[in-house]
Amino acid sequence: MNAPTSSLPDGTSRSPGRGRPRDATRDTALRTAAMEVLADVGYRALTMDAVAARARAGKATIYRRWESKLDLVIDTCNELVQRNIPEPDLGSVPADLGEFLRAFAAFLTGPAGKAAQALVGELPHERELADAFRESFLLPQRNVLRRIVERGVERGEISPQAPMDTVVELAGAALLHRLMLTGEPLDDRFVDRLLQDALLPLLRRDG
Repeated sequence: MNAPTSSLPDGTSRSPGRGRPRDATRDTALRTAAMEVLADVGYRALTMDAVAARARAGKATIYRRWESKLDLVIDTCNELVQRNIPEPDLGSVPADLGEFLRAFAAFLTGPAGKAAQALVGELPHERELADAFRESFLLPQRNVLRRIVERGVERGEISPQAPMDTVVELAGAALLHRLMLTGEPLDDRFVDRLLQDALLPLLRRDG
């Protein structure tokens, strides 16, 4: 949700209407601080002051990049998804699904997992946040899963009549359920069981 920026000769960028150069090297530190504060206190209690203090930056530095905490949080989600959720293309659906699910599980159990849990708890109370979170966090991982399955159909591994939508829905939901509700390990053993006992048998059905 950042405004478009223009590059300067020294590698920094300038946000339209802001008038001062933006040092892109600070973005990662500010997003990390936002994620940590979000994990600690939740979305409603998150403030730009708290993020600035955690990042040891001036509040004006944050506002030159993001106009509101919603912009900051959603941009942080976008960046985390782009950096941590792969789209493997290893030549088979089992390999691709396994690679993706293990990476997504590792992402959820890392520092970003606590922030994601804090955000999900706020969604029923924050409509704008809920819409943006689905767009920036949930849809990208579902789209990756769908493309993995569609490539399997193109290769002839999977019948076009297989319940692809169910598999896409179940894959992400099972990881989030394990993370947020059961408290059991979200590890490779669970991912392999999900893949072999649920997802692949569903995909091998003819509809």
